[in-house]
Amino acid sequence: MSNNTILEFYEALGFEETETDDGLIVFGIELTQEGSYALLTDAEGTMPKNATQEIIFAYYTPDDSFLWSASFKNSAVFKELWTGAQTAEARVDAIVQYRKEREVF
Repeated sequence: MSNNTILEFYEALGFEETETDDGLIVFGIELTQEGSYALLTDAEGTMPKNATQEIIFAYYTPDDSFLWSASFKNSAVFKELWTGAQTAEARVDAIVQYRKEREVF
């Protein structure tokens, strides 16, 4: 999967390219009206380069405090869980449940 393809893959899920405080470009999404958001990276904390890499979903408060994270074997596993819920709240709940069941932090 090329960079353009991985970008299209995650844009279709509602994510967009965003820059972190460290100057890295990753995928991000705002999840609540209050401003809670998530960043999606590879295991190195950078933008995934392909769909077979491990994916880290990290949840943050509106004031940029890290709360928790969950890892996924690859983008397909993440997409299945993400698209299985209809609202941002339900998606976060599904990830929290996935995290608890599999102990993937």
